Amino acid sequence: MKPILAFLFVLFFSMSAHAQSTPLRLLVQAPPELSALGRTVETFDPELLEPAIRLTGAADLSPIRVLLAPEGSPQARSAPPWVSGYAIGPEGVVVLFPARTQRYPDSGFEALVQHEVTHVLIDRAAGGRPVPRWFHEGLAMAAGRGRGFEDRSRTAFAILIDGRTTLGNLDARFAGGPGAIQEAYALAGDFVADLLLRHGAETAPKILAGLSKGESFDAAFESAAGETLASVEASYWRRRTFWNRWVPFLSSTTALWLGITALALVAIKRRRARDAERLRTWELEEELKDLQDEKDRKDDGDLGEDDEPKEPEELVN
Repeated sequence: MKPILAFLFVLFFSMSAHAQSTPLRLLVQAPPELSALGRTVETFDPELLEPAIRLTGAADLSPIRVLLAPEGSPQARSAPPWVSGYAIGPEGVVVLFPARTQRYPDSGFEALVQHEVTHVLIDRAAGGRPVPRWFHEGLAMAAGRGRGFEDRSRTAFAILIDGRTTLGNLDARFAGGPGAIQEAYALAGDFVADLLLRHGAETAPKILAGLSKGESFDAAFESAAGETLASVEASYWRRRTFWNRWVPFLSSTTALWLGITALALVAIKRRRARDAERLRTWELEEELKDLQDEKDRKDDGDLGEDDEPKEPEELVN
């Protein structure tokens, strides 16, 4: 009996280990012109998706279908031109527009794949229950890549321009234009990164697990983080002091280009002033010349026939 129990014990754990080591598969659908890129997705390195699996705690690792849509396709025509991809979580489908990569918040096609796959895993881990957009996007950014110079610059600029906003406002901004959406991405990514740093990476999967059990987002957040969402949000904004508002911005490419633009505007203003002064000088010179010409004409006109110089009379002896 003991050998049988030992065998079953080993079998159970070997099956568990196999299940945990089974990579997440991506099933690609691509038109002929994108077939080469489709093969790249099919051979996508599973390790690149491990952060998404860990941060979501997703147990459902069934294959995800990836549709590559070229410009002009029905999917591309129905999506705003600044959208490079989207996920349909309940269906386990990701739609990507390869021609639109290199757009913030994704730095390339690989990052785009990671980002959108994470959205599907978030929905699965939450059991299909609603997840705030800011948390959805911030967690997808955290799972897809680390925060870089551009992220910090955009965050600093958004805080500098808008001061304090709210997480609720961020959700509304995701429905705005390109500028508002990019600000929302930057702030959502920064808030979630700060949350994971201060409360631990396990906070995110705990929140999603709470949602899957039927808890509200606020309740799941408080249970996972140990404090209310309102408290964490207030703390986040308080810690955005001069140094992390201004220093990243002043050292950013945005500040550099703003400085260059300001100098260019000053130079243009001075050049226009010099040109106006030079033009005024030319106009004065022309006026003086016209006055001199007029005087000369008058002087010539005053010499009549009687005024012509006469020959000197002969001397009388």
